[in-house]
Amino acid sequence: MINYIRKYKILFFLIGIIIVSVGCLYPSVKMVTVLQILDPTKDDQLLYQVRIEPGNSFSIHWKHSVTKQPVIETYYLQPELTIGIQEMFFNEHGPNLPAGPEGGTKWEIKDGMFRVYNYDVSFKKLPVRIGREVADHTFYYDHHEVPLRELASPGGFVEIEATNISLLKYYMRREVR
Repeated sequence: MINYIRKYKILFFLIGIIIVSVGCLYPSVKMVTVLQILDPTKDDQLLYQVRIEPGNSFSIHWKHSVTKQPVIETYYLQPELTIGIQEMFFNEHGPNLPAGPEGGTKWEIKDGMFRVYNYDVSFKKLPVRIGREVADHTFYYDHHEVPLRELASPGGFVEIEATNISLLKYYMRREVR
């Protein structure tokens, strides 16, 4: 047995080198999908990112500046990494909120809430204006809750986009916030 190991020592060494090399290279070539919150006023500076899969949903919760009532906008990641509007909930009409069905959208009223859905709208980059005082825009995904005022100045705006990056790059930039 010892002669066998001595005889093939170089072969075992080379196999070990290959295994270690593959283990080191894998994270740099393995791609993952991430949702990124960017600051377009600072050359798309990365403010926050989280892993996501196509078909998964996230939402932006905010308070309407005129009605002072909550609004929930839910989006989903499409297979081509664009962001589609899934639905919107609110309980009182106000400026810049839908006033009725349009463009194929459907409406439901349940438990005092308007639900608007069946949108045919998608974004490569979803623009989100951050309210100055009242709105308190907050990003929700999975177990993540991110007040956008902590990422960018109130009154400013951010863009949310999905992209594929290497696993290594994701881990290097994971704790951006």
